[in-house]
Amino acid sequence: MIKVQYALTVGICVSTLALAGCGSSTTKATGSTPTHEPTVVIGYENNGADPEMVAIARGYFSKYMHAKVELRYFSSGPASLAALGSGALQFMTGIGNPPAVAAIAQGVPLQVVWAQERYTTDEGLVVRKSSGIHSLSDLKGKQVALVVGSTSPFELDTALTQNHIPTSSVSFNNMSPPSMVAAWERGQIDAAYVWDPAFGTMLQNGGRALMYDQNVYTTAPIFNLAVVNSTWAKTHSSLVNGFIEAEQAGYAYYKAHPQTAIAEMAKEAGITVSLAKTELSGYQLYNVQDQVGSLGLGVGSSASSSLVTKSLSSALKYLETIHSVTGSPPSNMANYVNGSYAAAVAKKS
Repeated sequence: MIKVQYALTVGICVSTLALAGCGSSTTKATGSTPTHEPTVVIGYENNGADPEMVAIARGYFSKYMHAKVELRYFSSGPASLAALGSGALQFMTGIGNPPAVAAIAQGVPLQVVWAQERYTTDEGLVVRKSSGIHSLSDLKGKQVALVVGSTSPFELDTALTQNHIPTSSVSFNNMSPPSMVAAWERGQIDAAYVWDPAFGTMLQNGGRALMYDQNVYTTAPIFNLAVVNSTWAKTHSSLVNGFIEAEQAGYAYYKAHPQTAIAEMAKEAGITVSLAKTELSGYQLYNVQDQVGSLGLGVGSSASSSLVTKSLSSALKYLETIHSVTGSPPSNMANYVNGSYAAAVAKKS
């Protein structure tokens, strides 16, 4: 199995100053609000074209949460979840299932409250066309760039195992997505398992997709998830509902005004409109009604059989297999999936 470490250094990045010193986050306000309104900090990863980018561009989080909202960008899922556990963040979005499960196992108080999208063809294994790599078996003896602690080792391990290829026969290079793109452009790497926009950028620059997340969908579905500090949420349910409303407003605006919305997504993500359109075609997007269904979070007793719960359970099984779960493994992942906020907003709408 791929030996990766999903540890969260909870408590390292507690204060705003310390967070800035971690080198993985930046902060910006999302609109002018009166000083008497509460302050809420939302962490996010730049996942490219996503309705959440519309919500950010249009200041929907401040509008619907009736709060002074600070957005803090993270390039690392584990670092962001450490900040969530410390109380420096109230929400974190764009989180994959393995980092979320690792955080839960280490006692970070979180619940999934929104499934942003499921990856179909927006994450996968890209190889250089001139590399001579034509199948997964050709990876033997080769090096693959991936993000340790993210979804990429989970998905690649699943694919190699399903194809009876020893993971020990493949070398792995831990790199951030921006570093992958830079190394790709310099001709220093020939294969990478990553998500958009890095994935699409490499495909457009001499690459081809050897596999997508969709290829292992039944055994390892991958989501971008929004999570909340569940301890904080217990006494701030109206703010959580406002967060859900903002996510839904971004989705609704995209559906009603796709061209304008895509342009806004591209600008926020720092990519071209063409690439934004390509990325969107590789997602299954979720609105507020989808959240409470079987392919989303579910609600109440249905959460135990929902696809999001399955995605967390499959990630837990993987982390246990590679002995990367530290702390007490959670017994029931449905306890960390809360569709009740989305259900309340769906009923209201």
